[in-house]
Amino acid sequence: MNFAYGQTPRRAGKRREADTVLNNARDAYLALGARTYVERCDRELKAGGLHTTRLAPGLSQLTPQEQAVAQLVAAGATNKRTALELYISVKTVQYHLTHIYTKLGIHSRSELAARFRELPSPE
Repeated sequence: MNFAYGQTPRRAGKRREADTVLNNARDAYLALGARTYVERCDRELKAGGLHTTRLAPGLSQLTPQEQAVAQLVAAGATNKRTALELYISVKTVQYHLTHIYTKLGIHSRSELAARFRELPSPE
């Protein structure tokens, strides 16, 4: 579908174009019941940063891509799994984690997971 096509303009800085393509792909995957791909579209849309939701204090200082990495790692994903899900390299995941830890003043994955557990549940 349009998921892979939507990633290209986002990474080229054409966020509005990517937003349109990814939303269309998300709707198609939703109609097909392809939940995994709906979640991937949601993460890619979030990484684009156009329609972000408010986060708990502290987490809002993370970039959209850092938020996506932090969310997956906090849920227990390995660096390799996170890289596969976000279509980035393991080295990029490590880079983001370094910045996430610094920005949040934490030192471990368990502290990151605890920070995410403190967030209010989505409605």
